[in-house]
Amino acid sequence: MAGTTLLFSCCTHRTISQTVSVKAADSIFLNTGKLAAFEARLEQLRQRYHIPGISAGIVNKQQLVWKKGFGYTDVGRRIRPDEHTVYHIASVTKTFGSIIFMQQVAAGRLLLSDPIGKYGINLGARWGSDPRIRLQHLMTHTAMGNTFNGFKPGYVFRYNGGWYGEIGKAIARASGHSFGELLMQEIVLPLHMKETAPSTDDSTAFALTGYNKAAFLEKVARPYDWKYGKLEPVRFQYGFNPAAGIMSSVSDLALYTVAIDEKRFLSDNSWQQITTPYVTPRGKTIQYGLGWFVKKYKGMKLLWHTGWWLGYSALFVKIPQKGLTFIILANSQDLSRPFYHLVKPIPGLGFGFFNPFRRNLNKTLSASGFAVAFLDLCAD
Repeated sequence: MAGTTLLFSCCTHRTISQTVSVKAADSIFLNTGKLAAFEARLEQLRQRYHIPGISAGIVNKQQLVWKKGFGYTDVGRRIRPDEHTVYHIASVTKTFGSIIFMQQVAAGRLLLSDPIGKYGINLGARWGSDPRIRLQHLMTHTAMGNTFNGFKPGYVFRYNGGWYGEIGKAIARASGHSFGELLMQEIVLPLHMKETAPSTDDSTAFALTGYNKAAFLEKVARPYDWKYGKLEPVRFQYGFNPAAGIMSSVSDLALYTVAIDEKRFLSDNSWQQITTPYVTPRGKTIQYGLGWFVKKYKGMKLLWHTGWWLGYSALFVKIPQKGLTFIILANSQDLSRPFYHLVKPIPGLGFGFFNPFRRNLNKTLSASGFAVAFLDLCAD
């Protein structure tokens, strides 16, 4: 396990680069004696789920107050992860997509009520460019419907990352710029997020960074999967759009969450829209806003998103009332196992009618042992 670096803005005004020993630190975390137990829980969960490497951090009041690496970014070379190790953050990308989209809404270029056909979006099969389906339905995962309501949009939460990614077409048509261009212009460059980029497998989008691809890949954790009782390296092509494909680090995501708290991207009204859970026409409140999961915990609003992709997973949790954010990234998909873990298909039958995401993505944040460890440490 890599060494621990602690910074405590909640009680002091030390700089982010300062390293503080566990015994000498003056912190609400350490005074309760919980931090060591928290780290031990994360390590136990890492081993339980056979995750080769994890980078984690906690942001409190505009400071990265705790950061730690567990395991290895490269098992063969025994390289340790830290807050600068880069991972694919998968569906945590949706939080970035939501911000870029709502910037276009605030500028009057888009409306949440716009029909998807206005922007050339075709969902295929029975849905196509059904004029009843609006951009808001894509962003809240309520576009699909089901057999019980005649597949009417707006009534049922059925998570669909592919459909969420279609908002990129609306963003491009409305702004005249690709999602990648706006991501760099509005978020990555202003925040000096030097470890954040569109997927290196999307050569056009990655080129927007100006980075040397080979040099950037040196920072990236090697992806693995636990198969047949052992870790195996993964080979996979990772796409990029507003639903997934951003690569980043704990250090850069700390800059991102601080910028959110400082309201650098959106007005209060726009942020309120993003973080208000969607209510169906029948009055049912789902646990998703516009690109973010939203739920109450002990009377406090939690904003969060998980991410899963073959070889990578992520969890990003905000408690705005306490100025706290938990960031944890892994180089296997099993960090997000409670939300995304796929049941293997029966040979010859496939998945059939089984949707491996629909029921799992209805689970609350407490389904994750990693999230519960953070909430036990910080949310009481």
